[in-house]
Amino acid sequence: MNDILLYSLKSALVLVMLYVPYILMLRKERFFRTNRIILLSILFFSLVLPVCNFSKMAISSESVVQVARPIYVQMHEEQAISNSSSPIVVQTQSEFFNRKMLLPCILIIGMIVMALVRLLQMVNIQSVVKRGCLWSKEKADCNIYCHAGDVSPFSWMKSIVINEKDYMENGYQIILHEKGHILYHHSLDILLLTIVQILQWWNPLVHIFGNSLRDVHEYEADNYVLKAGVNIQEYQTLLISKALGSGTYVFANNLKHSLIKNRITMMMKKNTRKWAYGKTFYFFPFVALALCVFASPKAEVDNNPKKPLTIKVKQVKANTLTTVEIIPEIKDAKAYNDTEFQAMMDKKYAECNKCFSSKYIGNKINLVDKDEKYITTYEKKNGWWVKISKEPLTHHSYRTHYKRVNGKLVETSKESLSPQLKKK
Repeated sequence: MNDILLYSLKSALVLVMLYVPYILMLRKERFFRTNRIILLSILFFSLVLPVCNFSKMAISSESVVQVARPIYVQMHEEQAISNSSSPIVVQTQSEFFNRKMLLPCILIIGMIVMALVRLLQMVNIQSVVKRGCLWSKEKADCNIYCHAGDVSPFSWMKSIVINEKDYMENGYQIILHEKGHILYHHSLDILLLTIVQILQWWNPLVHIFGNSLRDVHEYEADNYVLKAGVNIQEYQTLLISKALGSGTYVFANNLKHSLIKNRITMMMKKNTRKWAYGKTFYFFPFVALALCVFASPKAEVDNNPKKPLTIKVKQVKANTLTTVEIIPEIKDAKAYNDTEFQAMMDKKYAECNKCFSSKYIGNKINLVDKDEKYITTYEKKNGWWVKISKEPLTHHSYRTHYKRVNGKLVETSKESLSPQLKKK
C-alpha cells in the first residue's frame, strides 16, 4: 500500500514539474496541436517516470540488497547471538496495523470511488446516445443521433448527439464542431486524463490540468470549423447567443462563460510566430530532471563467499519477544527444511550422516569441508536451515555473544570456535 501512495505522490510531482511551465509559457499560444502534444506528454510521463529505473542517473542513498526469501525467527529481546564476522544492522518499525496505513487506505478508497464515478459517467453517455433517438445517420467518419427535447449536443468516440431544434437551426456548424472532436480523437485524450485523475484524485492541479486539455480541444474544434469555411462572425455570434440565450438551448450548459470568451479571443488572435515554438523546448530538461530525481538505483551483490556476511534485521516488538527478519546477503543463501538440509549434507558432507540429529546439532552447526579449508555455519531459524557465513578455517575462529543494552547490541563474551562436525 505504501508503494501505491509513493507512486501517486511521485506522479503528482512530475505533473506539477511539467505543467506549471506550460501555464506560464504556452497556455495562450495559438499552436493548438503542439500544446495538445505537450499536455498528453505530461500525462504520459506522470505515469511512466515514477517507475523508471536508471541506476547511473539516480540520486541515490545507501541501499540494502535482498537476496533469497525472508526468514522470520524469534529471539529474546535481552540477548542476540551472532558470529563476529557477521555485522548486524537493526531497524525498528512499528506494528503492521498502525497510523502509517491510514493514508494509503484513504488513497485507495478515493481511487475506487473516482473510478466508479467515471465508469458510471461513461455508461450513462453510452445509454444517452441511443435513448430517445428520433433518427440516426451513419457516415464514414461519424454517426449522428437526433433526439427530441432539450438534449445538449455532444460527441463521444464516433457518435454525435444533437437535438432536433439545434439540427434545424444551426445543425451544420454544431455537427462540424463535434466532427472536429471526433477526427482529432479527443475522446482518447479524455480516457488518458481519467486514468491520471483516478490516480491523483486528491491533487487539485490535475483537475485544472483537465480544464486546460479541454480548452485545447475546443480551440482545435473551433479552428476546424473556421477552416471548413464558416464565417467567423457568424460562428462567434452563435457561441455568444447559446451561452447567454434562453435555457431552451443547452449547447453551452457544460461550458463556462469565461471559456466562451477565451475561445473567441483565440479565434481573433494572430497565428503564433515561429520563434515562439522555441518555448516548447523547456519540456526536455524538465523531463531529464524528473528522471534524475525519481530513477531508482540498482544495487550490486558481492558473491564472494570469503567476505563477511551482512544481514538486515527488522524488529517488531511483541510482548517479551522480538520478531526478527534475517535476509542473507551471501552467495547460495538458500533456506532448507530438515529433509533438504539432510540431503544437502549427504551430498556435500558425507561423513556427517551418522551424526546428524536435532538433539546433537541444536539450532546452529559449523561444518568443515573435507579439505579442512573452510568452515560453513548453518543456523536453524523458525524451522528453516540457512547458511549465515562461510570463511577460511583458522585456529582463531570465535563465536561472539551479544546482548542488547539500551537498544544496542553489546559484546558480552567470546569463545573459541571448535567445529562440531569434522572429517574423521
